[in-house]
This record gives sequence, C-alpha cells and structure tokens, in this order.
Amino acid sequence: MSDISELENRITAALDRIAWSVENQPAATPSEVAATPAGDEDLVEELEVERATNARLVASREKHVARIERLETRVLRMSDRLQTAELENKRLEAVIAALTAQNDTLREANASGTDAGETINAGLVAQIDDLKAQRKQDLADLDDILAELDPLVKEA
Repeated sequence: MSDISELENRITAALDRIAWSVENQPAATPSEVAATPAGDEDLVEELEVERATNARLVASREKHVARIERLETRVLRMSDRLQTAELENKRLEAVIAALTAQNDTLREANASGTDAGETINAGLVAQIDDLKAQRKQDLADLDDILAELDPLVKEA
C-alpha cells in the first residue's frame, strides 16, 4: 500500500514539474514549430510516451483505490456480523449455563430420593434443544463468514 502511495506522490510531483515547465515556456509560433530540430521531435515523442504511461498509472491507481474501498467495506460488514454473532453466542452461553444449573439441581433432587424423573427428563430435553439451536446459529454464522471470505480469496 505504501508503494502505491509513494509512486502516486512521485508521479504527482513529476506532473507538477511538467505542468509548470509547460506553463512557463513561451508559446512557439507556427514557423518555429516547422523548424523544430530532430532532437526536439525525439523529446516530443518521449513526452507522449510518458503521458501515455502516466495515464495508465493513473488508471491503475484508480482501479486499486476502488478495490481497496470495496475491501474495506467488506471488512466493515464482516466485523459487524462477527460482533453480532459474538453477542448472540454470549447470550446462548448464558442460557446454557442456566439450563445446566437447573439440570444439576434436578439431579440432586433425584439423588435425594425425590421422584423427579420426568422433571429431569424435561430439563435435559430443554438443554438438548438449546444446544441444537446454538449449533444451528453457529453454522449459519460460519456460512455467512465463508460467503464473505469467498470473494476475497478469489480476488487474491
């Protein structure tokens, strides 16, 4: 990235010097143009080559800047998605912790001789359902992340 910026600065400085030279040079009359020595024709040809090269470099720079802007936009979107996924995962972890505590309490009640078999079973079913929901959410989040990374990998 710094190489592109450095080249851009060098090209801009060179163009400024050329523009200043052209602006401060006296205009040639038609008779002077006709009497241009061969060396000046070579300089004019070199100038045209340099202008063409400069035009290609400017176009390339614009292309790279546009690509960088697209990539930055994608990174921001992915960061937002990741932050949302992290918040959802924290919420799900809290739910799982609460269900686990409930199941521990139910198991202790069962161990003390209280017949809580159906209650324990219901708690375990709830915990399994929550784990399935969390897994489904995790897979959806991974699919979103992979969908965003796929174009980036193809561009690289």
